[in-house]
Parts: sequence; structure tokens; C-alpha cells
Amino acid sequence: MKIAVIIKGDPFSWKCHEAFRVAMALGINCDVNLILIKDGVYAINRWHPEELNIEGFDRLIENMEYVRVKIFAEDVSLEERGLRPEELLCHAEIKSMEEIGEMIRTSEVVLVW
Repeated sequence: MKIAVIIKGDPFSWKCHEAFRVAMALGINCDVNLILIKDGVYAINRWHPEELNIEGFDRLIENMEYVRVKIFAEDVSLEERGLRPEELLCHAEIKSMEEIGEMIRTSEVVLVW
């Protein structure tokens, strides 16, 4: 099964953490595209969550290499926020909104966070 998990909100909420956990759990048995758009791209930025007394995503991202989860970030969202691919916590494929739209259209399940 092909699943798209879309994170479009800021990384400071419980929703973003749950989206990562759900993506990883689904990635055990399914092909998951974890798509970061809008403020969601901040989730894979090198920020300092401990300064805000919240948990970061480092360990979750590290463990995604053991399951079938691919991480994608939208190019314009990164650009609008002044983020460069080399500044990210992990390797994320950079895609245009058109390419992301096609990924969503071809998914059997789409979860938006």
C-alpha cells in the first residue's frame, strides 16, 4: 500500500510528533512518503527544540532508515523560509508542488497533519 503523510504545520505541536510516529509505524508494512510543506519543513531543520523544552525529531528520523519511509520537502516552502537542503537534519528529496501533487494523487491513503 502506498501512503502519503503530509506535515504542513509547525513542529512545535503534538501533531507533528504524532505524524512522524504514524509514518514510521506505517512504514513497517507500507511504502510511505513523508511530505513536508509550508511550516512543516521546519521539522527537519536544525533547530534546538531542547531550548523550548520539547522533544526533537532526531531519533525518529534516524529510525526511518529501517522502515519504508521516504522524506520529501517542497522546494518553495524551503525557499520562502530561508532553508537550504544542506541545513536539514536528514536527506530529504526536494520536490516541486506539482511533483508532490502527483505523489498525493497516486497514493492510496493520504494523511494530513
